[in-house]
Amino acid sequence: MVAEFFIIALTIIIGFVASLVFERTRISQVIILMLFGFLLGPVLGLLDVSEESIIVSVLPFISTLALIVLLFDGGLELNIFSVAKAIPKSMLYTLLVFVISVLAIAGFIFLYLGWPITHSLLIGAVVGGTSSAVVIAMVERTGAKKNTKNMLTLESTMTDALCIITAVIIIQLMTAETEIDAGLIANLLLSQFTIAITLGLLGAFIWIFIIDRITIVQEYTYMLMLSLVFGLYAVTEFVRGNGGIAVFVFGIIIGNARKIAKFAKMEWENPITRTTRLFQEEVTFFVRTFFFTYIGLLLSVDYFSAHVLGITVAILVLVLIARTLVQKLLIPSIPLRDTGVIVTMMPRGLAVAVLATLPVAKGIFIENFQEIAFSVLLFSNVAATLGIFLFDREGIEKYSHPLAELKGKSQGKS
Repeated sequence: MVAEFFIIALTIIIGFVASLVFERTRISQVIILMLFGFLLGPVLGLLDVSEESIIVSVLPFISTLALIVLLFDGGLELNIFSVAKAIPKSMLYTLLVFVISVLAIAGFIFLYLGWPITHSLLIGAVVGGTSSAVVIAMVERTGAKKNTKNMLTLESTMTDALCIITAVIIIQLMTAETEIDAGLIANLLLSQFTIAITLGLLGAFIWIFIIDRITIVQEYTYMLMLSLVFGLYAVTEFVRGNGGIAVFVFGIIIGNARKIAKFAKMEWENPITRTTRLFQEEVTFFVRTFFFTYIGLLLSVDYFSAHVLGITVAILVLVLIARTLVQKLLIPSIPLRDTGVIVTMMPRGLAVAVLATLPVAKGIFIENFQEIAFSVLLFSNVAATLGIFLFDREGIEKYSHPLAELKGKSQGKS
């Protein structure tokens, strides 16, 4: 028992150090935390990470909890009015990059490894999208233009949902042994997004109404709001919507409530106070730190074999090509720094961690599937970090200054 509490304390310290390192150098926190978890589990054996252990069995719950908290945080930090202009182009960019990436990865796996086409499409869907939990944190402190940051944030949020939905559909088709119906897939995507957006908006306006009318809520604002977030996710998933998108929409409306009220010429009580935001930052830090350390615990030495690493490099190259082609097609006239950030901002995260174990849970055994997925998860973060080093030296110098964050906030207020 004493050892476990010491590991918890050490993990929080490592998370704090990883945050400082990221602020100064742009080395992804994910890399540091995953390697720390890998050291704790597979290397030193301080924690039991066997398939029968509690650590492995609670993966779906831990992953979902992290997804909810981090998507809510991402929504809170998004400026809805600056983002609105970027939505059409962001959606087109996201869909093109995702489809091209999935098809390219599936084609490579099908030809090189000889997997069945459904298995090849499944691995493409699992690793085909960026992670909102990672991208939002990394993009926020780059020197890229605001439109670029908004587009990448929206892409990562949407691809979390696209990866999950596409992978689940493929697995359902594999287990049911039915043919792929493009119309069914399109209807499912549209219905899940529509349900999620509707419930997210409804939940946000209910919360604004509560805050505006019931003053006693002010004492326990954050915890009640967090309970509403968890409830919103559960209800949305229960009615077959996408809970992640619903939570993200809820966060956007709550985070921009004052701006929306001013635009609509209405008077609302501010649902997000400075204290609430600070508490949310603490919770997000805690969840992010433990989740990616947890993922590191699930790694294995086998994941770093020459065979798996070769496949991982090929997949990352294909993703880079896909992102470059779409960027050149849709947004050719942007600075080199923004081009580099867009092309290399491809870190994988929560969706991969959740979906990598899904085939086995459904009784589908695919050789090296989890090894490839987790290897792509780790090294895509390495690639994103290298991309920032290569293309965003100005941003690194700006935000590595000890008073950079304070200056940024004061300028924003003025």
